[in-house]
Amino acid sequence: MLSDIKFVLGNDAKKMYKPIALLTLDTLLNMVFFGTMYIVLKKMIHQTLTLENIQLYSLLLIVAFFLRVVVNSTGYTMIQCRGARIIEKSRISIGDHVRNLNLGFFNKNSIGTLTNVMTTDLQDLEKVITHNTSDLIKIIFLSGYLMCITFFIDVQLGLIQLFVVAIAMPIMFVGGKVLERAGNKKKQVMNHMISRMVEYLSGIQVFKSHNMVGEKFERLENAFKDFKKECIKTEVTIVPFVLLFQVLVDLSFPILLLVATIKYGNGMISKDTFLTFMVINISLVNILRGFGALYGEFRYLKLAAKRLKKIYMHKPMPYIEEPNKQDPVFDHYNISFENVKFEYEPGVPVINNLTFQAREGEMTALIGPSGSGKTTITSLISRFWDVDAGVIKIGGKDIRRIQPDVLMKHVGMVFQEVYLLNDTVFNNIAIGKPGATRDEILQAAKVANCHVFVQAMENGYETIIGEGGSTLSGGEKQRISIARAVLKDAPIILLDEATASLDADNEFEIRRSIRELTKKKTVIVIAHRLNTIREADKIVVLKSGVVDESGTHASLVKHRGAYYEMIEEMERAKEWAI
Repeated sequence: MLSDIKFVLGNDAKKMYKPIALLTLDTLLNMVFFGTMYIVLKKMIHQTLTLENIQLYSLLLIVAFFLRVVVNSTGYTMIQCRGARIIEKSRISIGDHVRNLNLGFFNKNSIGTLTNVMTTDLQDLEKVITHNTSDLIKIIFLSGYLMCITFFIDVQLGLIQLFVVAIAMPIMFVGGKVLERAGNKKKQVMNHMISRMVEYLSGIQVFKSHNMVGEKFERLENAFKDFKKECIKTEVTIVPFVLLFQVLVDLSFPILLLVATIKYGNGMISKDTFLTFMVINISLVNILRGFGALYGEFRYLKLAAKRLKKIYMHKPMPYIEEPNKQDPVFDHYNISFENVKFEYEPGVPVINNLTFQAREGEMTALIGPSGSGKTTITSLISRFWDVDAGVIKIGGKDIRRIQPDVLMKHVGMVFQEVYLLNDTVFNNIAIGKPGATRDEILQAAKVANCHVFVQAMENGYETIIGEGGSTLSGGEKQRISIARAVLKDAPIILLDEATASLDADNEFEIRRSIRELTKKKTVIVIAHRLNTIREADKIVVLKSGVVDESGTHASLVKHRGAYYEMIEEMERAKEWAI
């Protein structure tokens, strides 16, 4: 049961041994009080308790008390601090792990699942390692100690006590399994609810326009109702098992009281044995009652470790590490696809035996119908996915031999959909090169033609632009995105036609920015507009994941093949009117 927690924590699990050991020692010191109570009761009944005994026992209890204060405060502080640091590292660790997974992982796991794992599950794990695990160990030690005392006092009474506990324990174990199943269901419903909340907030403009806000957005309303039902179900599921466990544990006291009374009446046990056993039994019953509630909570919270372990079991994309070449130096930045094959789903090829080259200092335009593999090509270059067969090379080096983070240092990307952080303009541009100087950021903004409109804002570069860049126009967001790429100054630029959805004025400004960005670089652009296609040094026409034809605009028009037909369609589209 603890193996999942240990797996998720890795080497950090060892850091919890010392505080748990200290808290366990605190439990052992607490046993001194029970032992002293047993001796005092026995001496009182036999009327052998002296002042010297009282002084000795008082001194022993005072020493035990102050030792407990020191041990408990040290252990508790240590387990809280170390637990918080471990969870901090775990958040970073799982974030690093997830970002190295291919995009298939994100397609199969909803945003609700990932949000739940990265927040709620890590929070639950923190509670497990800082509270539940140590508390459970302390209860087990203390219960075991008190059970040993009962056997020491009277074997027959100890066996009866053990028999009752042996009957009650399986009930809690079964209840724990039932709770895990209910907890898993609750987690799934929570994932769905979070996904619907994100969906609602992200699409609020659309839903308002269709009068689907509030209770009218039934998808979110139903998700809340389902989550409420599962929360109640999860809480209620464990109740019968905990109650039955506690009833059986509570019954042990009257049963043992009856047996002990009979034995005392028959002269089989002494008065001091009778009284001491009853006091010990009351303490044991209270501790076992606490175990019932704690065990159920532990089994539910332990689901967090199981879900986190499941994330870690997804293997990141491998790379073939070359000794002393983790940050390779390229002689050139030609990109070559050599007999590349790729499919998202088995048996459905998207790229099929694709071979072409994009040369350094040139713009290579990818065109073709939807589903021909254009975006997939840029994703493969960035190693968002790995090829199924063939090889992609940059500067003659197989990109699978380059660590993904290192590879991305050499690649800049500007896409049609721009996401900006709820932060200042300055910090949004600075993403392109962490640690960049203010002069570098301002220069990048000037090259991207966004310096003027940023300066006109109320707080200039310190203006907060809202989540997703909600306070900016499409053209302004696009230019900030280009400024990021300019600041990064990567030798390879991937463009998903950044001007496709812009008006003429914005298109002109952004096209000028892109020309500055792409000077003397290897540029691959997914092209939709005729102006972009004509400017390309090389045009690759794709069809069903293969190269249908390639060449310059002039040579392809002269060839009068698929490209020529596409150009004709574009020209005719200009004459359409509504």
